[in-house]
Amino acid sequence: MSKASFIYLSQEDAIKYGAADVAATNRDVERTVVLTYQGKAIEAPTATLFWDVDPDALRKPFVGYPSKKRANIHAGFLDDDGVKKVAIKNIPSNPDNPKNGYGPRASGLVTILDSESGYPLALMDAMVISCMRTGCLGALGVKYLRSFKASTAAFIGVGPINQAAIQATADVMPELKKVYVFDFDASRARKFADKFSAQLGIEIEVAASAKDAVVDADIVVPATSVQNKDAAYIEYAWLKKGALFVDLSLWDAKYEVFEKADALFTNSDLVMERKTMTPACLVTEGIVAEDRLVDIGGVILGETEGRRGDDDIIVYFARGMALYDVMSGYRVYENAKKMQGAPQLNLWEREFWL
Repeated sequence: MSKASFIYLSQEDAIKYGAADVAATNRDVERTVVLTYQGKAIEAPTATLFWDVDPDALRKPFVGYPSKKRANIHAGFLDDDGVKKVAIKNIPSNPDNPKNGYGPRASGLVTILDSESGYPLALMDAMVISCMRTGCLGALGVKYLRSFKASTAAFIGVGPINQAAIQATADVMPELKKVYVFDFDASRARKFADKFSAQLGIEIEVAASAKDAVVDADIVVPATSVQNKDAAYIEYAWLKKGALFVDLSLWDAKYEVFEKADALFTNSDLVMERKTMTPACLVTEGIVAEDRLVDIGGVILGETEGRRGDDDIIVYFARGMALYDVMSGYRVYENAKKMQGAPQLNLWEREFWL
């Protein structure tokens, strides 16, 4: 048998071949949501390893993250009009990495697999793809669920996910006029404001607190490292009439936000399989009824009603899944293959076993 080889893409290579393409990723995410809604996707259960934690704590039911140090392993399959796309993503992380001098909160790899043999076709940096698709997943809710009167947005946290989210939101919301931003690191918030104000041509104000950022915003997008529901801080009273709350990161909103919202949407019914996260834990705890959760895929296809009134306060649960990495990673792989400039590595040159 001939040797097995695969394309290797560093972060810089992945960007070169489209990992940071906002418009393309917005299309990837929307297409994936529709395919998932149509039953043309398979998402494997997430395997999560926590360490530096008492093992006994992991043997009991828990909600949130029992340790900051964790590694998630995701896998997904898409049947995209007969093109079978398969990939695995691993993403180890620790939110203390920046302050400990290690750099970003997370690193990761996406492996694109041949749908017949299962052999790797490409191995690439996951972090630009992962953050970009997460920000675009939030923007999908903005595209279909915002009030017709919406013109302002708030971004809580200025890390990579909200750096992607503000670009993705501007791409789907041309009437966005003003943005409020808050981060505990005020200097980083100012850099965020200066960069994206110039890049997007939008007025961006650095708020003194999360509340100050939220109260005048039509769209609210938190992307933080809050670890569990006990640290939730966003109150229902902060949200203005007609606000869309994009639950992007987890645990930012107090449970009253979900309980009192006029409507609740998800990016897929599959999110209910993640019992330790919103919205599944809200159903388990009796905060909301499962039949209140509406799959946005039906809204996109015109099969389900979206926003009913301009004054309704809506929550959109944007839970990340490997399926989005599959779609975007496959696009990046295809671009690299067409351009023929990416380095190749051998998995083996000849078989070792008989």
